[in-house]
Amino acid sequence: MKRLLFFATALLLCGAAVAGDKVVQSSSRRTPNWIGGVEEGYIIVSAEGATLELAKEKAITRVREQIVYAVGTRVQSATSITLQEITDNGTIQSHRELNSTLSVTAADIPYLADVSPSHADGYYWVKVRRKDKSEYYGYHLKYPLPDSKLRMLVADYEKAQNIINDSIRSFAAVNMAQYDDLSQMLDVQARLKQFSASLSEADSRRDICATISRNYDRMLAQNLHVLILESNRQYTTVALCYGDKPLTHAILPRVKSNCLAGIELQSLRDSVRIKYDYQMGCYEDEPNWLDIIYTVSGKKITARCHIR
Repeated sequence: MKRLLFFATALLLCGAAVAGDKVVQSSSRRTPNWIGGVEEGYIIVSAEGATLELAKEKAITRVREQIVYAVGTRVQSATSITLQEITDNGTIQSHRELNSTLSVTAADIPYLADVSPSHADGYYWVKVRRKDKSEYYGYHLKYPLPDSKLRMLVADYEKAQNIINDSIRSFAAVNMAQYDDLSQMLDVQARLKQFSASLSEADSRRDICATISRNYDRMLAQNLHVLILESNRQYTTVALCYGDKPLTHAILPRVKSNCLAGIELQSLRDSVRIKYDYQMGCYEDEPNWLDIIYTVSGKKITARCHIR
């Protein structure tokens, strides 16, 4: 078992005057022998502040920083995700490896919220007066972190990271061709966006999520199109398709015409019927057209139907 050694982050005045500074008050008459030392299974830190509370808070912050460092030195974390490059007609053209290196942050260790001076095995503080009569406090903490606790923190961290990585792999494996419902396609895009936002801004896996999102957009852009099912002088029926598959729950399109009047849209299961009055404004000797415009994920998918 590797020895776990923690070094003091600062060494303050303890029971003696240095360079004209003088200890005028302390928490006990004797200075603990652990101050400035190293003990296996303990974090020993020192901090100073203008008030006792400020010095204590700085000391416990350094304890938390040492715990993050200790976990980080035991973790070998990297993310490798295989992304399918899906192109025309939903076919897979290639696979690409996406990699990122993870660094442990305080947000990754929930245990830090329970770290407080009340759980320390020892503390010692001093009030020091400088030569210029100004004063400050020094605070020392001896905080327990046995190897068994550290192993548990590392295991918890790796478990949480594996859950995140599994979610990313699931998003990366999505092929939009598996859906026949537009709402499902839009939902997976929204869930990926929400998932990415839940990661810390410093998490490099956000870049992987952005690449997956661009892959989604590429799949939709390459495969979504408007199919005109039938058209006459009374109505036109259209479907929003992914490849050759009409999609259910497609949003209603916008429509424009150079002559058709009284346009009405009727939503069917996997298509839309566009009714209109041809006689009101259309002429036999002019081109009479109807534009169908779907907007999906901010991008327009259009088709023009000539009414004859």
